[in-house]
Amino acid sequence: MEFKTIRAAQDYLAKRITEQAKLEGAPLAEVERKMLYFSEDGGLSPAMAAASEEFDRDFNQDEYEEKIGGLVHRLVARPEAAAEEEDWDNAALKLCDGDNYLTVLINAKPAPAAWSPGWEKLRPWLPTFNGRAKRDDRDSMRLFIVGAAVFLLLLACIAIAAILR
Repeated sequence: MEFKTIRAAQDYLAKRITEQAKLEGAPLAEVERKMLYFSEDGGLSPAMAAASEEFDRDFNQDEYEEKIGGLVHRLVARPEAAAEEEDWDNAALKLCDGDNYLTVLINAKPAPAAWSPGWEKLRPWLPTFNGRAKRDDRDSMRLFIVGAAVFLLLLACIAIAAILR
C-alpha cells in the first residue's frame, strides 16, 4: 500500500496501534488516541491544542511513550504482522516527511517487562488477572494441566511428609 499523505499514514498506524491496545484488553483513552496524530507542522488546530493540553495535564509523557512503544513492539512481533510489514514500513517512512510525534512513539523503547525472558515462555500457561484480555482457545486445557500438576505435586509432598514421620 502506498501512502500519498501523512494523514493516511497516521490513520493506518494509529488504527493498528489502537487495535493492538484493544486486543490486549487495555484500549487507549480518547486523548491518548488523539496524541497519535500530534504534529508541530503547520501549527496546532484548536482541537489538537486542547488534546495536547489535556494530555500534558493528565498523563505522564514518558509512561505514554513506553506504553505505545510496547504496543508497537508486540504488534510487529505478532506472526500475522509479517503480512502487513511492507504497509507498516511504508506508513512509517511517510511520517518522516514531517515532524510527527507518532514517529517518536513507534520508535520508543517499550516499558521493561515485569517478566524475565525465561518466564515469558510460561505466560500462556498462567492465568491472567485481566478479565478483558483475549486469550488463546487452548487456555482452558493449559490451565487444567497446570492445576492437575499443582494438585499432584501437593499430593506428592503430603505422601513424602507422611513417609518421613
